[in-house]
Amino acid sequence: MGEESTQHRREVTGEEDTPQSQPDPLVGSESRTATWLHWLYLHGDRRIVSGLMLLATFVVSLVLIRSSLITPAEADDVVAITSTLLGGMLPFITVVLAINQLILSEEFGTTGAFFERIEETADFRESIEAHTGVRPSPVEPSALLRTLIEAKRRTTLGLRNVCADAKSGLREDVEEFVSTTLPRDDDSIDALEEVAFGTFELISVILHYNDPWQLQEVRTIREDHRFELSAAADDQLERLEELLGDIHVARQYFKTVYMQQELADLSKILLYVGFPTLLAGAFVVLSYGNLLALELHSYVYVVVVAATITALFSPFAVLLAYVLRIATIARRTAADFGPFVLQQQLPREDVETSDVGD
Repeated sequence: MGEESTQHRREVTGEEDTPQSQPDPLVGSESRTATWLHWLYLHGDRRIVSGLMLLATFVVSLVLIRSSLITPAEADDVVAITSTLLGGMLPFITVVLAINQLILSEEFGTTGAFFERIEETADFRESIEAHTGVRPSPVEPSALLRTLIEAKRRTTLGLRNVCADAKSGLREDVEEFVSTTLPRDDDSIDALEEVAFGTFELISVILHYNDPWQLQEVRTIREDHRFELSAAADDQLERLEELLGDIHVARQYFKTVYMQQELADLSKILLYVGFPTLLAGAFVVLSYGNLLALELHSYVYVVVVAATITALFSPFAVLLAYVLRIATIARRTAADFGPFVLQQQLPREDVETSDVGD
């Protein structure tokens, strides 16, 4: 009966019988292009990414000057370009204020609100301690998440052991779940060892773990084989649901705190970069004509113009580098609430239908 139920579910939902059916938002092509894009969007140091963008801007400026599209010898042209870029920088003051308002809005509250937060945090920690057996639960985020995943891994192995003598349908479904999730658990546990909060390694684990899919699989096994489960197996599945729920809450909270830190860093860097750039741009607008009157070597004016354009683009580069990562993280976990899994790829028949329609 369990086998027929499982087979019917797979026929209806279109699931495959292989462990590779687990969707993963970060698993894709292993090409150099994909690796480079992952570095650009997620893993790369934002300062290095910003620096590479500014280097590209400097090179493009030199090419435009070489092509006579920008003429350093014409003061009016240089002043016009600089004034335009300065005007585009002014909205960054509003951006910085908006970012800080967003961050500070989470910090304001009444004593009652703060007390409620403390109680909710205490309740969550007690829940983790009850589900993991670790008392007191770690206070460091990476250690806490590692403790949860280790407990989940032990429970998964316990489920395999208690189902070793079960009917073939239940045993095969459990073995498929275990063989699919254990490598992810092992990788996450290794990655979280000696990882400090605030680094991207922790967020990388959060993006990769995909607990909503695992929770859905646990619920499916429990439903499809509800008449075949022993008391011990049902207990292990219930523990898995509880642990995956704890992991989910911890992942979402740590992701939120990390993004708040990223936004705070972004607002500070925009201020550090923005005001000196405004002063440099204003100096060029006011003094470039006098600089031309000195009749220096032409290369001096080429470098001055290219450097000015690059400097005026620096706030844009910083904003783009940080927003790329923040938006990518938000996109990867946009529907990551409870047992809901975003469809990462269209089924083959849908793709073929779409192609025919085009």
